Amino acid sequence: MLMANLQDDISDVELKQRWRLYWITTIFEFSNLKLQEMAWVYPQTAKWPEDEVWSSSFDECISAYFEILALDDAYEKAVRNANVSKQEADHAKKFHQLAAFYMEPDANSQEILQDEEWLMVVSAAKKFWEYLKKNVTSQREKDLMNNLEKKFPFSCD
Repeated sequence: MLMANLQDDISDVELKQRWRLYWITTIFEFSNLKLQEMAWVYPQTAKWPEDEVWSSSFDECISAYFEILALDDAYEKAVRNANVSKQEADHAKKFHQLAAFYMEPDANSQEILQDEEWLMVVSAAKKFWEYLKKNVTSQREKDLMNNLEKKFPFSCD
């Protein structure tokens, strides 16, 4: 069976919902320094909840957000396709710009996590995460956000 045929079975609504769930998950990774350290620095020795390993790296985090979600145009296409609202895009702006222009000091993940500029990205992502938590209306999205926070609580930074 061709991939095109498989997508014919998925409605546009379901595709948008899946896009949003993936988007929310990427925002969570950007916003959670503890999760980043577990996944990027200590993936083999971290205490993962319920045998659930978050497989990622700095490069994969960046790629998931900008390339897989196609957000390199600062949300223009996402708003046009109704994947996000204009208000969501406006609230994502600071985080998005900081992430887009972030230049890692080194390929070493531990150094990235200690970089002041990266900490600004994380802080802006956390503010955007808090905005989303207050404003998403889909029960699926709320459930995802609650489950992510339950499995991977934010550190006390």
